[in-house]
Amino acid sequence: MARARCGAAMPTERTAMGGAVVRWCGPDVRRTTAVPDALYAVVRRGAVPPSTRGHIRMRISAPRKAVSGAALGALLLTGMSAATAQAAPEKYSIAAAQAPAVKTVYANTAAAASCKFNTITITRTSMCMDVGARIDLLKNGKPFGSATFEIKHAMTLKTNKLKWAESFTVGKAKLVNAGGISVNVSVGGGKGVKTAVKFPQGSTLGSAHKGTVGYAASVGKKKQLASPASYRFTFTKPGYTIGGFTYNSAKYRCDDTFWGTKKRTKNPGCVFPSYSPVFTLSRSDAKVKQSANHILDAQRKIAGHPGASAPLHRITNEKTINAHRKAMCAKVHNPDPKKYDCDEYPFAASKEGGNPARGSTRIIFLGDNRSAGARLGGFYKTQRVLNGDGYYVRIK
Repeated sequence: MARARCGAAMPTERTAMGGAVVRWCGPDVRRTTAVPDALYAVVRRGAVPPSTRGHIRMRISAPRKAVSGAALGALLLTGMSAATAQAAPEKYSIAAAQAPAVKTVYANTAAAASCKFNTITITRTSMCMDVGARIDLLKNGKPFGSATFEIKHAMTLKTNKLKWAESFTVGKAKLVNAGGISVNVSVGGGKGVKTAVKFPQGSTLGSAHKGTVGYAASVGKKKQLASPASYRFTFTKPGYTIGGFTYNSAKYRCDDTFWGTKKRTKNPGCVFPSYSPVFTLSRSDAKVKQSANHILDAQRKIAGHPGASAPLHRITNEKTINAHRKAMCAKVHNPDPKKYDCDEYPFAASKEGGNPARGSTRIIFLGDNRSAGARLGGFYKTQRVLNGDGYYVRIK
């Protein structure tokens, strides 16, 4: 049978079921074979190689058996489509995660000295945080490489300033088929706190990299603000979708609330309010000896050992404080008010005070009581103990 004419080019041909040969060429516009209309419409829509799209002229030769429209359709819909099908592109991505559980520990010494893996360790003014991190490289959703490392933070607040600093280290990474991953860091301080990050942005994971953050808070007169720092780590690699994670520091609080009638009695500053500081008196200190002995006896006697096993909580409402003092001392006989005071524990200026069933009173020297009270007031300022803050009382 004569070949279909395609000008100077040779026609394309395929062998169909039953030995039929299908030839086509384009872009000439003639149907030379009785092909079912539905199939011809499919051919015209482009189920053929790109070079032959458009109107197609075909000639079919069958040795002995006629080729059905269905057989020809199967050839065109499978063979030709397969010739034009392309493999789906591979997708590469980065999955990043920090340790899911970071516990908080309260330390009596410098926080950095007792920092442990996956732990936030805090004192009233310092924080050390050690976070485990892992990066996975994915190909079509399946991991094939990884990087594991630690991120350590050390932050120190100042009780008499609204500016403070933090240092952090992205530690040496263990790499498994995971070279060329870059890291960028940003830090937010929360409302009213500006941050300045210094870090070699775009550094490649592998060796350790150090950075710093400067913080500057702005707080109004007799106001306070509280927020954690928010850390954002972003990881990139050419040809990969970006990965990253965020986590927070312990919450810090800055205030400017220590004011007298006309001026400040304490400059504004910042602390970690979840840490309960310790107020200390000594029985060997002659100026507060009677107060110290009374507190120690009361702590031992009262159920729950307030201030020793459980914290006291400061209150600042003068009306409530006076009501607590009256509830405890109104019926206690004072032989000489000019020489003696009624001392109550828990303190009248604590949430736990004012309950005779869970408190203690004792007549002590006025000077001793006033000295202990002045030291307690100084402790509130030094440690920035605000209304509702917890604190412990330790007697040496």
